[in-house]
Amino acid sequence: MVDPHYLSSKIGVSRMQLRTIGRNMRHHWISTVAVVLVALVLVTAAHFSTSKPSYTSQTSIVFTSRAFESFRDPDSATAYTTSLIQSYTNYLQSANVLNPIAEKAGNGVEGSALQQSVQLKPGPLMLQISYENTDRGTADLVVRELVSAVRRAVSTTTPAANGTPMLQIVQAGVITDQVPGTGRSIPRSLVIGLVIGVIIGLVHLFLRALLDSRVRDVEDVLEVTDASVLGALGDPADSSEGIAVLAHNLGFVAPREGVHSVLLVSSVPGEGAGATALGAADALAASGTRTLLIDADLRGREVTRLAVNDTGSGTGNGTESGNRNGTGTGAGSGTGGARGLSDLLAERAGLSDVVTHREGVADLLAAGSRVGNPAELLAGGGLDSALARLGADYDVVVLAGAPLLTGSDSLVIAPRVAATVPVVGLGRVRKPDLLQAVELLDASGVVPGGVVLTGTGRAAGRDPYSALGTATAR
Repeated sequence: MVDPHYLSSKIGVSRMQLRTIGRNMRHHWISTVAVVLVALVLVTAAHFSTSKPSYTSQTSIVFTSRAFESFRDPDSATAYTTSLIQSYTNYLQSANVLNPIAEKAGNGVEGSALQQSVQLKPGPLMLQISYENTDRGTADLVVRELVSAVRRAVSTTTPAANGTPMLQIVQAGVITDQVPGTGRSIPRSLVIGLVIGVIIGLVHLFLRALLDSRVRDVEDVLEVTDASVLGALGDPADSSEGIAVLAHNLGFVAPREGVHSVLLVSSVPGEGAGATALGAADALAASGTRTLLIDADLRGREVTRLAVNDTGSGTGNGTESGNRNGTGTGAGSGTGGARGLSDLLAERAGLSDVVTHREGVADLLAAGSRVGNPAELLAGGGLDSALARLGADYDVVVLAGAPLLTGSDSLVIAPRVAATVPVVGLGRVRKPDLLQAVELLDASGVVPGGVVLTGTGRAAGRDPYSALGTATAR
């Protein structure tokens, strides 16, 4: 007996796959229209340029018979006449007749091909002959030669009665016309191009939809993880309302060892984790929450670069004021010479030397000098000590980590913060990559504290909060 739970799970998977394919079809319709138009133009041009007219040459040879005068029985006369016409038909199909005609016609015509293409239809006192070829002269020549062969056969082989042949030809006119629907025709080529273009477009659309594994909406995310959606952003750098919602939700993160620390991390580069962390931290600070933003991506340094662009600062270590304890500061451009997290962990600088106070927004602990072993540096005890000290000075510490699939940097940070929040770039990350990232966190003993969706306007084509509403409803 089949397990009903197994059947329901299989049906659920099938429905999920169909939903994904249908969603992907809606996403790829623009490229499909482009494929149809390109195929339409190419097929139409190819069909029009290669179209050649075909010509049919035909004749109806009409006989008169004296057999009815020689036979007392009309049926016998009819049978005799029919047998004579059939014998001429068989004669015309022989290689002795067709091979010489093929040699005379030329243009690649062969006797064996004529046996298949010449149509012979004997009837009462009539023999119909037709032949089709792309060359008008060839079609006309073949049929006329066949008529001549019949005339010779009738004059030399037909028995005579009182000196007159039993069978005579009274009519054998040849007519050659172009076959309707052949030759170059723009409307016909357009119709053929459109039909083939639509077929190619549908195949393209189905294959693109079937093979597309990109995460497109919140339902795709929920297939990988059941973590709550903390925010849904269009462009992290220009989503003030979405950032405000995210910052509000991050404020409720439960502390770990007294420190409200949150790691925002993507699966692959380009999902906007750095911009999201910067926006959320600044929004928290604007609401009156003492917030520190740490650029823990010692390889990509996205937060440091974005923060420098926002403030317009250059390289160097000094700022206009101290940190919240009144000590000096030292973050700069993060181009390799400014001090920051790497210098702190390597004990080349103190905490008061690397935290930059930024007026009206979150304080910044930049990435610092470039190092060759960021994962090893982050795995040391210096990070735990720094987080403990910073937790006493700030209400929330937001960390922006390196993409999970680019190395182990963020994996050594995740178990040591209060919450790890994956940033999912809709339309950018593929579902297998997101699944692998979640599995890596799970292997490290980390359960995502929620997810943040970026690119919702680009991928979903709807209001950013619709994805959030769907997620919380489920």
